[in-house]
Amino acid sequence: MRYLLLPVLLSLPLAACASNIKDTDLLASNTLILPPTMENTVFLQNRNSSDNQAVTLSDLGSRLAAKGYKVVQDPNAAYYVMLTNIVYCNLTKTELPVEDMVASGYGSGIGSSIMGGLQGLTSMASMAGPAGMMIGSVASAGLDVASSVGSLFSGGPSRPSANENVNYACVADLQITERKLGESLPTAQQGAPSPGVYQTRLAASVNQKKLDEPEATPLVQQKLSAAVAGHF
Repeated sequence: MRYLLLPVLLSLPLAACASNIKDTDLLASNTLILPPTMENTVFLQNRNSSDNQAVTLSDLGSRLAAKGYKVVQDPNAAYYVMLTNIVYCNLTKTELPVEDMVASGYGSGIGSSIMGGLQGLTSMASMAGPAGMMIGSVASAGLDVASSVGSLFSGGPSRPSANENVNYACVADLQITERKLGESLPTAQQGAPSPGVYQTRLAASVNQKKLDEPEATPLVQQKLSAAVAGHF
């Protein structure tokens, strides 16, 4: 019996140390609720201006197709125009946890990294043609649609201390615009998004015992993609 127990006992610490991931999380700056409609055409444009170019939302099309939506290549032929940009993908800092990145809201700046992402979203919209320029102007305004969200986190998760495990996070800005058939896209209004323009900031994070970016990448990608598709 003692010879049988020995391999079992030896395997216990190995199993306990096998997983490098402690937990994962998903946060949003605000809730988006799209009005019900029978329209099902979507134009997608995804960008990544973060440090981790391996994170993509390339499976969004298949996720939407599974829900009955048709992804089209012409923004003028789509009822929904959806722009996404991953604006940050790296370790979070003790003085700036992921909760604060999200609470600052869509299009807000967190140093030069996030501002570069915002500029990338505006540039991305211009590539969609005149229609994209209209919604891109909303992004270029640098709107903070969730300026009051920060107070929601005052009683939320505690901020990481310097000796805690690493937290890897990817932050994405999402804009969905309704384009009613026969009408142009809503134009930007100074100070607030136009009716029919929906914006939010999403963040997926992975808490690890030690940094392993290749391990974290598919996890944050899956969470962000599922969250974006979940709005439909």
